[in-house]
Amino acid sequence: MTNIRVFIVLACAASLAAVGCSSSSSSAGTAGGVAVTEQDFSIAASPSSAPAGEVSFDITNNGPSAHEFLVVKSDEDPGSLTVKDGIVPEDSLDLIDEQEDIAPSTTATLTVDLEAGSYILMCNVNGHYQQGMHAGFTVT
Repeated sequence: MTNIRVFIVLACAASLAAVGCSSSSSSAGTAGGVAVTEQDFSIAASPSSAPAGEVSFDITNNGPSAHEFLVVKSDEDPGSLTVKDGIVPEDSLDLIDEQEDIAPSTTATLTVDLEAGSYILMCNVNGHYQQGMHAGFTVT
């Protein structure tokens, strides 16, 4: 009887692997969405692109200070935005959405509906963008 149970478990696992798993928090065709890591002073997204539609960014703050996460539609180079008084003026951006106040050692999720194009993922806490907290993101 134990061998039959093992066989059934293995067969189910193989079926799931072949078909793929889905989750209510998944997006862009990937379980778990786009993993974003913020730290002093960088942002990394994996993967760095997604198909158009609903995209969930699963944001982890590995830094010792609070960060925020902005999704900006832009064809500009991610590091070329104009900075004034330590921040990029948000009224100059095509801001899609943002998650504010992500405390150190915490996670947050931001789900947005994105059309095809180029985006900038960034932290706009005073001085953080200038210190490298920006990354390009492509939606196809």
